[in-house]
Amino acid sequence: MSIKSLVAALAGAMLLAAPALAVEISHDLGTTEVPDAPQRIVVLEYSFVDTLAAVGVSPVGIADDEKRDSIVPIYTDIIGDDWTSVGTRKSPSLEVIASLQPDLIIADTSRHEAIYEALSEIAPTISFDSLTGTYEVAIEAARTIAHAIGKDAEMEARLAEHTATMEGFKAEIGDVTGWSAQFIVDNGEGIFLHSPVSYNGSLLAWFGFTSNMPSPDGHTYEEAIVNTSLEQLSEIDPQIIIRGKYADPGLTDSWVGQPLYDAVAAVKSGNVYDVNAHEWSRLRGVLASEVSGANLVDIVKQLKP
Repeated sequence: MSIKSLVAALAGAMLLAAPALAVEISHDLGTTEVPDAPQRIVVLEYSFVDTLAAVGVSPVGIADDEKRDSIVPIYTDIIGDDWTSVGTRKSPSLEVIASLQPDLIIADTSRHEAIYEALSEIAPTISFDSLTGTYEVAIEAARTIAHAIGKDAEMEARLAEHTATMEGFKAEIGDVTGWSAQFIVDNGEGIFLHSPVSYNGSLLAWFGFTSNMPSPDGHTYEEAIVNTSLEQLSEIDPQIIIRGKYADPGLTDSWVGQPLYDAVAAVKSGNVYDVNAHEWSRLRGVLASEVSGANLVDIVKQLKP
């Protein structure tokens, strides 16, 4: 073998033996080295399923609240259904996660800060604010996650498509200056208002709707998602109510006929619109916001003066 051939062979062998390159990712809970193009990814929030689906990547484990149908067709049509449930988003099973031998875990900052070190002992873990993050935060997190998994180009292409889609919805919705809109969750026992600093509150603001809720100085879960009463809803007095009901009939249904409820601007004008509670309340991200945008186009077409 010539010297030239020997050098080439040695160089090739060194390349094969070299460890995979890692990418350093800054996230809410620190900086983590993520292996090049991770293949076995576990996600602990629905918005991270959304991000992977946006770039055509299938996770091996999902915190699906032990309800496989919580991973809706807009996701499963892309990622399939060959994943393992790792339990609930609030309390995922570390044992099940470890058994999947992940090379990347994507966690929620609010939910999983207390177990972040334990997760990091299983695999490199990156964390983002899904639970209390805004629409804009969700989109930026999607970019960072895509970088972590080596899908920058795919994500930028998908976000360009996303921007065009959302701007198209905004054009169809038109000028909604002066219209106050409020998303509420009705679980049959309580009413929860999504404030201006919540994901849905910020998404409604992006489309041009105003909110009659005061915007808090901080950004905790209790400030983003406010457990409220009929009296408080009456004080906020939105012109449009977008309602996600987890129970039918809901608590708001029992309020019909009560003077305080019937006097709410949205109720009085007939501008109370029901949407899918799971899609609006729990899902966040690129694909989820497009579903919400399409819903808003339909709602605006039905608005009564």
